[in-house]
Amino acid sequence: MSTPDSSEGTSRGERAVWTFFMITLVAPFFASLIIFFSSIIAGAIGRGPASLIGLDRAGQLAWAADKAVIAYVWSALPAGISAALVSALVWAGRPLHWLLAASIGAVTATVFAFFAGGIVAQHAAPIAFIAAIAGIATLAILKRAHLADR
Repeated sequence: MSTPDSSEGTSRGERAVWTFFMITLVAPFFASLIIFFSSIIAGAIGRGPASLIGLDRAGQLAWAADKAVIAYVWSALPAGISAALVSALVWAGRPLHWLLAASIGAVTATVFAFFAGGIVAQHAAPIAFIAAIAGIATLAILKRAHLADR
C-alpha cells in the first residue's frame, strides 16, 4: 500500500486509478460533444457532407447524434491507452502539463486512425485536433479534482 502524499490523504496509486477511470470516460465524452456540436453547426450553415446537407433540421440532429455516438465508441480504445500513460505519470508523481495532455491524446488518436485505415485515416489531422482538445479539457477536470495537481 502506498503512503499518502497529498493533503487529502489519497495515495498516488488511488489518484492513478481515478485518473485512469476519468480519462477513459470523460475524454471520449468530450470528443463526442465536439463532433455533435460541430455537426449541428455545419448543418445549420449549410456546410459539410452531402448526407448532412440534404436533411431537414430533425434529420440533421439525428445525423449529428449518430456521428457523436460513433465518435464515443471509436475513441474508447485510444482513450484507454492515453489513460494508461497518464496514470503511470500520476503514479510516478510526475507533473502533468496541458501540452503533454494534448500530445498524448493527439498521438494515440492519430495512431489508431492510421491503423483503422480507409476514410478514418484520411481524417487523421482533425481527429488529432479533437483528441488534443479533449485531452486538455480532461486534464483541466483532473486538476480541478486534485487528481493530477502535481
